[in-house]
Amino acid sequence: MKLLFVGSSVEDFIHSGETILNQPGGLFYTASAVDALMGHEDKCYLLTNMSESQKHHFFPLYDNFELDFVNQVDKLPVIHLFIKEHGERDEKYENLTDPIIFDESKISEKNFDGILVNLITGYDLDCEALKRLKSTTNAPLFLDIHSLTRPMKSDGTREFAKIENIEEWFSSVDILQANETEIMCCGTAETEELIVENILNLGLRIVLVTKGNLGARMYYKTEGETNSIFAKAHPVKTINKVGCGDLFGAAFFMSYLVNNDPIKSLYYANAAGAAVSTYDSIALIKNLKKDIDTLLYEK
Repeated sequence: MKLLFVGSSVEDFIHSGETILNQPGGLFYTASAVDALMGHEDKCYLLTNMSESQKHHFFPLYDNFELDFVNQVDKLPVIHLFIKEHGERDEKYENLTDPIIFDESKISEKNFDGILVNLITGYDLDCEALKRLKSTTNAPLFLDIHSLTRPMKSDGTREFAKIENIEEWFSSVDILQANETEIMCCGTAETEELIVENILNLGLRIVLVTKGNLGARMYYKTEGETNSIFAKAHPVKTINKVGCGDLFGAAFFMSYLVNNDPIKSLYYANAAGAAVSTYDSIALIKNLKKDIDTLLYEK
Protein backbone atom coordinates (compact mmCIF):
# COMPACT_ATOMS: atom_id res chain seq x y z
CA MET A 1 0.00 0.00 0.00
CA LYS A 2 0.96 3.62 -0.50
CA LEU A 3 -0.24 5.73 2.45
CA LEU A 4 -0.10 9.38 3.53
CA PHE A 5 -0.04 10.43 7.20
CA VAL A 6 -0.78 14.08 7.95
CA GLY A 7 -0.43 16.14 11.13
CA SER A 8 1.81 18.33 13.22
CA SER A 9 5.06 17.08 14.67
CA VAL A 10 5.28 18.72 18.09
CA GLU A 11 7.55 18.80 21.10
CA ASP A 12 5.81 17.62 24.27
CA PHE A 13 6.42 18.45 27.89
CA ILE A 14 4.40 15.90 29.87
CA HIS A 15 3.63 17.01 33.42
CA SER A 16 2.65 14.11 35.67
CA GLY A 17 2.80 14.80 39.39
CA GLU A 18 6.26 16.19 40.11
CA THR A 19 7.73 14.69 36.93
CA ILE A 20 8.20 16.56 33.63
CA LEU A 21 9.10 14.48 30.58
CA ASN A 22 10.32 16.15 27.37
CA GLN A 23 9.81 14.03 24.26
CA PRO A 24 8.50 14.08 20.67
CA GLY A 25 4.75 14.16 20.24
CA GLY A 26 1.94 14.69 17.78
CA LEU A 27 2.45 12.84 14.51
CA PHE A 28 5.42 11.05 16.09
CA TYR A 29 3.00 8.66 17.84
CA THR A 30 1.15 7.88 14.61
CA ALA A 31 4.45 7.39 12.78
CA SER A 32 5.74 5.09 15.53
CA ALA A 33 2.68 2.87 15.19
CA VAL A 34 2.87 2.82 11.40
CA ASP A 35 6.57 1.97 11.51
CA ALA A 36 5.83 -0.98 13.80
CA LEU A 37 2.88 -2.25 11.75
CA MET A 38 3.68 -1.61 8.09
CA GLY A 39 4.84 -4.40 5.81
CA HIS A 40 7.89 -4.44 3.57
CA GLU A 41 5.71 -3.70 0.55
CA ASP A 42 4.13 -0.59 2.11
CA LYS A 43 5.35 2.89 1.21
CA CYS A 44 4.37 5.48 3.79
CA TYR A 45 4.70 9.24 3.40
CA LEU A 46 4.59 12.00 6.02
CA LEU A 47 2.99 15.40 5.44
CA THR A 48 4.19 17.50 8.35
CA ASN A 49 6.51 20.33 9.35
CA MET A 50 10.03 19.93 10.73
CA SER A 51 12.47 22.23 12.49
CA GLU A 52 16.25 21.88 12.36
CA SER A 53 16.58 22.69 16.06
CA GLN A 54 14.04 20.03 17.13
CA LYS A 55 14.59 17.31 14.52
CA HIS A 56 16.69 15.23 16.93
CA HIS A 57 13.43 14.27 18.65
CA PHE A 58 11.98 12.71 15.48
CA PHE A 59 14.94 11.06 13.80
CA PRO A 60 15.96 8.34 13.13
CA LEU A 61 12.27 7.23 13.21
CA TYR A 62 11.25 9.57 10.39
CA ASP A 63 14.06 8.16 8.23
CA ASN A 64 11.85 5.07 7.80
CA PHE A 65 9.29 7.14 5.87
CA GLU A 66 9.13 8.95 2.55
CA LEU A 67 9.79 12.62 3.34
CA ASP A 68 8.88 14.29 0.04
CA PHE A 69 6.15 16.37 1.70
CA VAL A 70 7.95 17.50 4.86
CA ASN A 71 8.13 21.31 5.14
CA GLN A 72 10.95 23.09 6.96
CA VAL A 73 9.91 25.69 9.56
CA ASP A 74 11.84 27.70 12.15
CA LYS A 75 10.23 26.06 15.17
CA LEU A 76 7.65 23.34 15.86
CA PRO A 77 4.78 23.81 18.33
CA VAL A 78 5.55 23.05 21.97
CA ILE A 79 2.74 21.50 24.02
CA HIS A 80 2.58 21.20 27.79
CA LEU A 81 0.34 18.25 28.76
CA PHE A 82 -0.87 18.17 32.36
CA ILE A 83 -1.94 14.59 33.09
CA LYS A 84 -4.71 13.94 35.61
CA GLU A 85 -5.56 10.69 37.36
CA HIS A 86 -9.13 11.00 36.06
CA GLY A 87 -10.71 12.96 33.22
CA GLU A 88 -9.25 14.96 30.35
CA ARG A 89 -5.74 16.36 30.57
CA ASP A 90 -5.09 20.10 30.45
CA GLU A 91 -3.02 21.50 27.60
CA LYS A 92 -1.06 24.68 27.02
CA TYR A 93 0.51 25.55 23.66
CA GLU A 94 3.54 27.60 22.66
CA ASN A 95 4.66 28.61 19.17
CA LEU A 96 1.63 27.45 17.21
CA THR A 97 2.74 27.40 13.57
CA ASP A 98 0.86 28.12 10.35
CA PRO A 99 -1.17 25.31 8.71
CA ILE A 100 0.77 22.58 6.92
CA ILE A 101 1.11 23.34 3.21
CA PHE A 102 1.25 20.90 0.30
CA ASP A 103 1.38 20.85 -3.49
CA GLU A 104 -1.76 19.18 -4.84
CA SER A 105 -0.12 18.12 -8.09
CA LYS A 106 2.67 16.29 -6.24
CA ILE A 107 0.16 14.61 -3.92
CA SER A 108 -1.88 13.50 -6.95
CA GLU A 109 1.14 11.84 -8.57
CA LYS A 110 1.47 9.30 -5.75
CA ASN A 111 -1.92 7.58 -6.17
CA PHE A 112 -2.35 7.01 -2.43
CA ASP A 113 -4.40 4.07 -1.17
CA GLY A 114 -5.33 5.87 2.05
CA ILE A 115 -4.86 9.13 3.97
CA LEU A 116 -4.87 9.55 7.74
CA VAL A 117 -5.17 13.10 9.09
CA ASN A 118 -4.60 13.70 12.80
CA LEU A 119 -5.53 17.23 13.89
CA ILE A 120 -2.85 17.36 16.58
CA THR A 121 -3.05 21.11 17.10
CA GLY A 122 -6.45 21.67 15.49
CA TYR A 123 -4.79 24.11 13.11
CA ASP A 124 -2.80 21.54 11.11
CA LEU A 125 -5.16 21.89 8.12
CA ASP A 126 -8.35 23.83 7.53
CA CYS A 127 -11.44 22.16 6.09
CA GLU A 128 -10.70 23.48 2.60
CA ALA A 129 -7.26 21.83 2.66
CA LEU A 130 -8.91 18.61 3.82
CA LYS A 131 -11.29 18.78 0.86
CA ARG A 132 -8.36 19.35 -1.50
CA LEU A 133 -6.55 16.29 -0.16
CA LYS A 134 -9.63 14.16 -0.68
CA SER A 135 -10.48 15.45 -4.16
CA THR A 136 -6.85 15.18 -5.27
CA THR A 137 -6.54 11.53 -4.31
CA ASN A 138 -10.09 10.17 -3.82
CA ALA A 139 -8.48 7.73 -1.37
CA PRO A 140 -10.27 6.71 1.86
CA LEU A 141 -9.70 9.51 4.40
CA PHE A 142 -9.47 8.89 8.15
CA LEU A 143 -9.78 11.95 10.41
CA ASP A 144 -8.87 12.05 14.10
CA ILE A 145 -10.70 15.19 15.22
CA HIS A 146 -8.38 15.63 18.21
CA SER A 147 -7.68 19.29 19.05
CA LEU A 148 -10.17 20.80 16.61
CA THR A 149 -12.51 20.52 19.59
CA ARG A 150 -10.31 22.85 21.70
CA PRO A 151 -10.10 26.47 20.47
CA MET A 152 -7.05 28.28 21.78
CA LYS A 153 -7.30 31.13 24.28
CA SER A 154 -4.94 34.12 24.24
CA ASP A 155 -2.76 32.59 26.99
CA GLY A 156 -2.22 29.36 25.02
CA THR A 157 -4.62 27.24 27.09
CA ARG A 158 -7.49 25.34 25.48
CA GLU A 159 -11.01 24.42 26.46
CA PHE A 160 -13.60 22.23 24.75
CA ALA A 161 -16.17 23.93 22.51
CA LYS A 162 -18.61 22.95 19.77
CA ILE A 163 -17.05 22.70 16.31
CA GLU A 164 -18.48 25.10 13.77
CA ASN A 165 -19.20 24.06 10.17
CA ILE A 166 -19.44 20.34 10.93
CA GLU A 167 -20.86 19.65 7.47
CA GLU A 168 -17.87 21.32 5.83
CA TRP A 169 -15.30 19.54 7.98
CA PHE A 170 -16.81 16.09 7.53
CA SER A 171 -17.75 16.31 3.84
CA SER A 172 -14.42 14.73 2.84
CA VAL A 173 -14.19 12.16 5.64
CA ASP A 174 -14.81 8.41 5.41
CA ILE A 175 -13.82 7.40 8.96
CA LEU A 176 -13.94 9.73 11.97
CA GLN A 177 -12.25 9.20 15.33
CA ALA A 178 -12.96 11.14 18.54
CA ASN A 179 -12.82 10.43 22.23
CA GLU A 180 -15.96 10.55 24.36
CA THR A 181 -15.48 14.24 25.21
CA GLU A 182 -14.54 15.31 21.69
CA ILE A 183 -17.55 13.61 20.07
CA MET A 184 -19.89 15.79 22.14
CA CYS A 185 -18.33 18.82 20.41
CA CYS A 186 -19.39 17.46 17.00
CA GLY A 187 -23.02 18.51 17.08
CA THR A 188 -25.81 20.08 19.11
CA ALA A 189 -27.72 16.91 20.05
CA GLU A 190 -27.70 15.95 23.73
CA THR A 191 -26.45 12.36 23.45
CA GLU A 192 -23.50 10.65 21.80
CA GLU A 193 -25.84 8.37 19.87
CA LEU A 194 -27.79 11.24 18.29
CA ILE A 195 -24.65 13.20 17.46
CA VAL A 196 -23.14 10.16 15.74
CA GLU A 197 -26.41 9.45 13.91
CA ASN A 198 -26.29 12.95 12.44
CA ILE A 199 -22.62 12.55 11.49
CA LEU A 200 -23.27 9.24 9.72
CA ASN A 201 -26.15 10.87 7.83
CA LEU A 202 -23.56 13.18 6.25
CA GLY A 203 -22.17 10.16 4.42
CA LEU A 204 -19.36 8.89 6.64
CA ARG A 205 -18.79 5.14 6.72
CA ILE A 206 -17.61 4.74 10.31
CA VAL A 207 -17.40 6.78 13.53
CA LEU A 208 -15.02 5.56 16.26
CA VAL A 209 -15.39 6.82 19.83
CA THR A 210 -12.57 5.91 22.21
CA LYS A 211 -13.46 5.71 25.89
CA GLY A 212 -10.16 5.50 27.75
CA ASN A 213 -9.90 2.58 30.16
CA LEU A 214 -13.41 1.40 29.24
CA GLY A 215 -12.66 0.54 25.61
CA ALA A 216 -14.04 1.88 22.32
CA ARG A 217 -17.32 1.96 20.42
CA MET A 218 -17.70 1.84 16.63
CA TYR A 219 -20.79 3.18 14.87
CA TYR A 220 -21.77 2.39 11.27
CA LYS A 221 -24.85 2.13 9.08
CA THR A 222 -26.32 -1.06 7.68
CA GLU A 223 -29.26 -0.78 5.28
CA GLY A 224 -30.01 2.70 6.54
CA GLU A 225 -29.94 1.75 10.23
CA THR A 226 -27.27 2.94 12.65
CA ASN A 227 -25.54 0.09 14.46
CA SER A 228 -22.73 0.00 16.97
CA ILE A 229 -20.34 -2.46 18.52
CA PHE A 230 -18.37 -2.02 21.73
CA ALA A 231 -14.88 -3.39 22.32
CA LYS A 232 -14.22 -3.70 26.04
CA ALA A 233 -10.82 -2.54 27.26
CA HIS A 234 -8.18 -5.17 27.92
CA PRO A 235 -7.39 -5.67 31.63
CA VAL A 236 -3.88 -4.23 31.53
CA LYS A 237 -1.99 -2.10 34.02
CA THR A 238 -2.14 1.44 32.64
CA ILE A 239 0.96 3.51 33.25
CA ASN A 240 0.78 5.82 30.21
CA LYS A 241 -2.06 8.01 28.96
CA VAL A 242 -0.31 9.84 26.11
CA GLY A 243 -0.53 8.67 22.50
CA CYS A 244 -3.01 5.84 23.08
CA GLY A 245 -5.64 7.35 20.78
CA ASP A 246 -3.06 8.09 18.08
CA LEU A 247 -1.92 4.48 18.01
CA PHE A 248 -5.52 3.28 18.11
CA GLY A 249 -6.31 5.29 14.97
CA ALA A 250 -3.23 4.22 13.04
CA ALA A 251 -3.82 0.56 13.91
CA PHE A 252 -7.49 0.69 12.90
CA PHE A 253 -6.82 2.41 9.58
CA MET A 254 -3.98 0.13 8.52
CA SER A 255 -5.95 -2.98 9.47
CA TYR A 256 -9.09 -1.74 7.71
CA LEU A 257 -7.27 -0.96 4.47
CA VAL A 258 -5.82 -4.47 4.42
CA ASN A 259 -8.85 -6.57 5.39
CA ASN A 260 -11.87 -4.27 4.78
CA ASP A 261 -13.32 -5.67 8.01
CA PRO A 262 -14.31 -2.86 10.41
CA ILE A 263 -15.12 -5.19 13.31
CA LYS A 264 -11.81 -7.02 13.11
CA SER A 265 -10.07 -3.64 12.81
CA LEU A 266 -11.86 -2.30 15.89
CA TYR A 267 -10.55 -5.12 18.07
CA TYR A 268 -7.09 -4.78 16.54
CA ALA A 269 -7.04 -1.04 17.32
CA ASN A 270 -8.44 -1.62 20.80
CA ALA A 271 -5.53 -3.94 21.53
CA ALA A 272 -3.08 -1.33 20.17
CA GLY A 273 -4.44 1.31 22.53
CA ALA A 274 -4.20 -1.09 25.46
CA ALA A 275 -0.64 -2.06 24.58
CA VAL A 276 0.68 1.50 24.46
CA SER A 277 -1.00 2.29 27.77
CA THR A 278 1.42 -0.20 29.37
CA TYR A 279 4.58 1.36 27.90
CA ASP A 280 6.79 3.39 30.20
CA SER A 281 8.89 4.57 27.25
CA ILE A 282 8.05 5.56 23.67
CA ALA A 283 10.90 3.26 22.58
CA LEU A 284 8.65 0.28 23.37
CA ILE A 285 6.26 1.16 20.53
CA LYS A 286 8.56 -0.88 18.29
CA ASN A 287 7.01 -3.96 19.99
CA LEU A 288 3.45 -2.94 19.08
CA LYS A 289 2.67 -5.64 16.52
CA LYS A 290 3.82 -8.44 18.82
CA ASP A 291 1.99 -6.95 21.81
CA ILE A 292 -1.26 -6.58 19.83
CA ASP A 293 -1.07 -10.24 18.83
CA THR A 294 -0.41 -11.24 22.45
CA LEU A 295 -3.48 -9.32 23.69
CA LEU A 296 -5.74 -10.64 20.94
CA TYR A 297 -4.72 -14.27 21.04
CA GLU A 298 -3.45 -14.98 24.54
CA LYS A 299 -5.37 -17.71 26.33
